Amino acid sequence: MTERILYQFPISHYCEKSRWQLDYKGLAYRTRNLLPGPHRLRTQWMARINTLPVLRDGQRVVGDSTKIAYYLEKHYPERSLIPTDAESRARVIELEQQLDRVAVHVRRWLYGQIIDRPEVMDAMLDPYRLPSPVQKVLAPVTREGVRRLYRIEPKAVAHSGQRLEEGLELVEETLRRGNGRYLVGERLTLADITAAGLLAPLVSPAGTPWDIFEEGTLPAALQKQLDDLRERPAGQWVLARYAEDR
Repeated sequence: MTERILYQFPISHYCEKSRWQLDYKGLAYRTRNLLPGPHRLRTQWMARINTLPVLRDGQRVVGDSTKIAYYLEKHYPERSLIPTDAESRARVIELEQQLDRVAVHVRRWLYGQIIDRPEVMDAMLDPYRLPSPVQKVLAPVTREGVRRLYRIEPKAVAHSGQRLEEGLELVEETLRRGNGRYLVGERLTLADITAAGLLAPLVSPAGTPWDIFEEGTLPAALQKQLDDLRERPAGQWVLARYAEDR
């Protein structure tokens, strides 16, 4: 049996996109968590990239969630997530590309609101089961690394807020034009997995890596922002996809 390994950050929404697709297709795999920062040594060696996820499928290695998505569709066409008819196929591919770009702004905007919360570094580092003194030293280093890498600065965060709004409106308009359940056609596609998986950190579905804040611990203004995101149509749709399809 081919060994299949997904190298990941558990908290990464791009890694969630690949996990969801693998799970949907019923493909056996195991995850291997790489420590943020030093992960680049492994990803450069395996796939010549600095990001995760990276999938090792036997002797084949594929990096980047979109490349992984199309690799899996090509080599494991069972339970396909891309329609065969030309019009629907083109629409799924178009939405996957658009929403994949929006995910950069999801990450920047959300980190802009919560990067200094201790729960964030706990969620990022706890999976590695580091000795407490080591994690205590790594937490501020990792936080500043994230801040620099993702440009968590006021102007960039404000710009990402605007792009995020455009992405949410794209999902909502697409749903209005369709059946209200799936973005393209009558069943789950790669467009749905991309949209729901990459927007999930905004609404923190129960049991996901982003469900990290105890009720009542966030500032009231931020809690209202997050509650509003959950209550708008796109937020409710993400929660429904997790409840029904994940």
